[in-house]
Amino acid sequence: MPGLGLNTVRIGHGLRVVTLENELLRVQILPEAGAKIWQITYLPLDTELLWNNPRIPPARHAIHACYDDVWSGGWDELFPNDEETAIGDNRYPDHGELWSGSWDAEPFTRADEVGVTLRLQTPVSAVAVEKTITLHRGCAQLRFSHRFTNHGAAAFPFLWKLHPAMRVTSQHRIDMPRMRVVREPAFPGTLAEAPLDFAWPYAPLAGRTVDLRRVPNAHEKELYFFYGTEMEGGWCALTDTAKRLACGLRFDPAIFPSCWLFASYGGWRGYNVAVLEPCTGYPLRFAEMQAEGRAREIQPEETLATEVLFTVQEGLDAVSGIGEDGRMASAAIG
Repeated sequence: MPGLGLNTVRIGHGLRVVTLENELLRVQILPEAGAKIWQITYLPLDTELLWNNPRIPPARHAIHACYDDVWSGGWDELFPNDEETAIGDNRYPDHGELWSGSWDAEPFTRADEVGVTLRLQTPVSAVAVEKTITLHRGCAQLRFSHRFTNHGAAAFPFLWKLHPAMRVTSQHRIDMPRMRVVREPAFPGTLAEAPLDFAWPYAPLAGRTVDLRRVPNAHEKELYFFYGTEMEGGWCALTDTAKRLACGLRFDPAIFPSCWLFASYGGWRGYNVAVLEPCTGYPLRFAEMQAEGRAREIQPEETLATEVLFTVQEGLDAVSGIGEDGRMASAAIG
């Protein structure tokens, strides 16, 4: 099929990789390692978009592994929690059940698209998870269709978060819609002097203002962690200003009303990475999120379904929005 490709092979450590490819994108998915998207490559500029940990290769992990200590990068998902926590009568592992699961994978080829449907029955929460990832001919967009069905006997409160780790350099910038930034007091990083609540994108610090859109040099050892809230649009984007290449996520703000940012610019374990995290709620401590009424809930036999779009586009210095068709609007660098 000219312009489209799909194959399944095994890589180091015996992991199966499903590769989707068209004229513009190559996408590598590891079903046995939490259905992690290991890499997205923009082929015309031979540019890898996701960050892969240079010290930790992808692998299968036990459900109660410490996420930070085995994090290999790429694009994971978190459900039904972030920090290890109790929900109801059960204890849930660090960063949830999905990232350590071995997912069933069903690749498919159609007239003008290739894709894979991935399925997992969670071991603790009794939720059946399904996501279909599709790549169309001649299109630099990756489409996701997500479904969560609660097969438990009671309503189930949860957090669900996308967790793509993005490659960054000092030539990159991060764009998000107008929103409020809420800092996590327990994780101040290098923004400890900023207020706990302020308007994106400027963090007022003692004697200076930090533009959070700017990616510092790794030698500056900056470390940011915060929640984007009250968002005026369901999108986030990252632009390589040297290559004028942007990529971004478009999502339903009714499902993901917040977007977290974890960014280590050399400030955590020496890593240089920005994780853009559309999320169903905040903060990361589940009991606190639930007490503040920000946990979502799914009823017995109810299905939560939504679509997410990842898009890549050349010719941009900054992004002011992402349309329904995935086109990114240009913005002046400010």
